[in-house]
Amino acid sequence: MAYQYTAHGIGGLDPRAWAESRPAAPDSVKEYAAGVAASDKLSPEYMRLIQYIAKRHKVAGKALEQVVRDAIREGTASNIDPVLILAVTSVESGFNPLAESVFGAQGLMQIIPRFHHDKIDGSLGNTALLDPSENLRVGARILREYLRTNGAIVAALQQYGGVSDPEDLTYPNKVLNELERFRQVMKFGSVRQVAELNGSLPKVPAAGEAEPDSTGTPG
Repeated sequence: MAYQYTAHGIGGLDPRAWAESRPAAPDSVKEYAAGVAASDKLSPEYMRLIQYIAKRHKVAGKALEQVVRDAIREGTASNIDPVLILAVTSVESGFNPLAESVFGAQGLMQIIPRFHHDKIDGSLGNTALLDPSENLRVGARILREYLRTNGAIVAALQQYGGVSDPEDLTYPNKVLNELERFRQVMKFGSVRQVAELNGSLPKVPAAGEAEPDSTGTPG
């Protein structure tokens, strides 16, 4: 069975919409809000992810805790998988809130201000997108807009990554593979174990490719 990349539904960017054999995601994006308890403590799954990201990208864990909280909040508000927001952030900036590209993209999710001025809080001034919380808020809204416009997650990610060739799936697959890796981290709870698995984790095939069987061989 080929992997299917389906239209945006009530469950948001639910990985189950792409591949039934992948680890199951929560039934609705609202369940991610449970990742933050009433005491403002993140769930053990998110803490494991923070530990992994901190070591991989050499980022302070305390700073990442706030980034994860923001991703959960904005994901819930926009009906988007918060872990997808974190996967895009990882691919775009490596969790560097001060990252700027030669094309003018800024912050965690590498947003170009002139293309999205309508979504940015003008009261924050010219450095608004260098504020991690504002950057994630705007990035989540961009993802939601692109998904509604394109109707499919791959096309939405292509637009986010500035991909002009519809046959070029490099960027969306990179994000989806990062999402898969983060899911494994949250599931297994061992940074060392996941690091060892990274070289053998099955990648999300491009649309139209055969689904791998249990051995990883396309069937």
